[in-house]
Amino acid sequence: MWLSDSFSKILISFFTTFIVSLVNLRSSIFTLGKKAVLLCFLGYMAACQSPAEKQQESNLYYDVKGYVQTQIDLLNKQKPVVNKLMVVSGEQEKRSTAEINWQKELELFVQADINKPAYRNSYAINRPDSVTYEYRVQTGEDLPVRTLKIVLNEPGGSPVLIEARLLSENKLYESEKNLVLRSGQQGGTWRVQSYRVRGFQELAISSRKPFDVQATIQPR
Repeated sequence: MWLSDSFSKILISFFTTFIVSLVNLRSSIFTLGKKAVLLCFLGYMAACQSPAEKQQESNLYYDVKGYVQTQIDLLNKQKPVVNKLMVVSGEQEKRSTAEINWQKELELFVQADINKPAYRNSYAINRPDSVTYEYRVQTGEDLPVRTLKIVLNEPGGSPVLIEARLLSENKLYESEKNLVLRSGQQGGTWRVQSYRVRGFQELAISSRKPFDVQATIQPR
C-alpha cells in the first residue's frame, strides 16, 4: 500500500513536472517565434530600403563624394570638350581637349568629402538657410579638409556650388588647395559647368609655388 501510494505520488509529481515543462517549452517556442518574425520583418524592411536611403541614414554630412562620382560617370560617358587655363609659378598654359580621365580630374573634389568614420563629429555644422550646408573643422582637429560649403539649387535639390579648402602641413611640406565646383542644367541634364583649383605647394628646401587651374566645360 505504501509502495502504491509512493508510486502514485511519483507519477503525479512526474506528470506535474512534465506538464509544467511542456507549458514552459510552448512559451519559449512562442517567444522565439515572435523574435523570428520580428527579425524577418526587420530584414525585409532593410532589404526594401533603397541604396540612397541607406546612404542618407549613414552620412552625417552632405554626400559630396556621391554627387561628384555621379558627375564623373556622366562626364566619362559624354566626353565633353573642356577649355582649361593653367598658371603654375607664373607660367601660363591654355588647352582645349575632350580626352580627359574624369576620375583623376575631379579626384580632389572626391577628397573633399568628409563622410569618413574618422571625421565623424569633427566638424561644426552651419545651415544659414534651407539650401546651404557649411562645415568647419572643430578646434583641435588636424584634418585636411578645413572648410566645406555646398549650395543647392532648391531644398533637397542638386548642388549649384561646392567649395572646399584643403590644407596639409608638416615640418617638410605645406600645401593648400582651394576648390570650386559649379553645376547647372545643360541640355536637360544637371552637370558640372566649371571648376577651379588654386593654392600653393611649398617644400622646406624650396620656395612656395602657387598654382591656379580654371576649367570650363563646353555645352553639348
